[in-house]
Amino acid sequence: MNREELGDLLLVIACYSGIAALIAFFMYELSGTGSLWLTFDAERFHAMAEVIIGGFKPYIDFVDPKPPLLFFTVSFLDLLAPAGSLDIVVMSAVNVVCAVLVYLVGREDYGRISGFSAGFLFLVAAVFVQGYFLFSEQFAVLFIFLAFMLARRSHFWGAGLMLGLATGFKQYAFLALIPLLYMMRANGSRRYWELVLPALLVFGGVFAALFAYYGPETTRSALNWTFGIAQSYVSGAMVEAPTYKPQNILAFTANLLGSVMMVLPTLLFAAASIWRRGLRTCDERAQGLFVLFFLCTLFIRQYLHYWIIMLPFLALIACREFEEHNGMEPTRTSEESVPARFAGFLREVWALPEPEGPEAPEPAVLFKGPVAGLPGAGSPPPPDSGTVIPLREGEKGCAGGSVPPPPET
Repeated sequence: MNREELGDLLLVIACYSGIAALIAFFMYELSGTGSLWLTFDAERFHAMAEVIIGGFKPYIDFVDPKPPLLFFTVSFLDLLAPAGSLDIVVMSAVNVVCAVLVYLVGREDYGRISGFSAGFLFLVAAVFVQGYFLFSEQFAVLFIFLAFMLARRSHFWGAGLMLGLATGFKQYAFLALIPLLYMMRANGSRRYWELVLPALLVFGGVFAALFAYYGPETTRSALNWTFGIAQSYVSGAMVEAPTYKPQNILAFTANLLGSVMMVLPTLLFAAASIWRRGLRTCDERAQGLFVLFFLCTLFIRQYLHYWIIMLPFLALIACREFEEHNGMEPTRTSEESVPARFAGFLREVWALPEPEGPEAPEPAVLFKGPVAGLPGAGSPPPPDSGTVIPLREGEKGCAGGSVPPPPET
């Protein structure tokens, strides 16, 4: 990263931090400084933290259907300050970090304007999906996006580690495994264990630590409340922890449409960008898969905070329309139907990557016609011959290279 890029990054961090602080301040003042700020989920998280800090057994003396890493993180925060007092500060900081990461990816792929717009859009849209309240999804989206960034660089071991951490905060973060495996496949790698094994080691290590400190009974209960409770949670039959389930199809539709309306501008612009330009690269198709699979969770629960994991990918897709580079032409014609576009997307995702051949030599700068000022310019050149034009010192040719200065004599 050169000095100019570093200066831009510092300016973006300062700008995003100021925006997040302003949002947090107004939300805190509007919601009040008392218990109104704590959501139902946050109250349960802090209750579990109180159990852990007090020396009792988690998942036995108090239960909640979340992975252990979330509760131990909240316990650490509650050791630093009174329970709930750091929630908005930590959530704002997590949102700023995520927005900066979105900016870095957007800047690299589409330029500064697109990158800044995508990060800014994520930071502001997070307000409408409860992104400044304490939920497990904000931590999950941070590690999922880090996994995506590492997979872009073919660092699949690191991506697996980040995926394991994300799953330690939210169970359904494991859905990110599918887009990440696609990125491996598109990269030409078939050693999928390089991604899966680190994720399992990290996630399994959390339960191993539980076993070492609390014993087998707590570990079995933690596994049950993390995974085994899924059927009761989905059906709404859980007794120990109140759950939500729509009573009928009308209530389900109303809740789903209500949550969609909160992110409608971002969703609309992202969908319009896909319609106009398609998903052209491996990274863009992976972003589409992230959105597609995390959207499926809304058919189980129509909670607003379920949107935040797909939000950075929607922001990137939407704001690529501000791309500063050339090549903004749509990749598909407007006459294609929606099923045809979706089928084309699936074909692109599952198509085998083309093997890379040897690099072609850089072409010389050739002109087939006579050139004024050179000997023999008045007569046509012989067939299948070219005239090499000598470029002046520092002048760039068609391939972008420049001619070095002549050696000193």
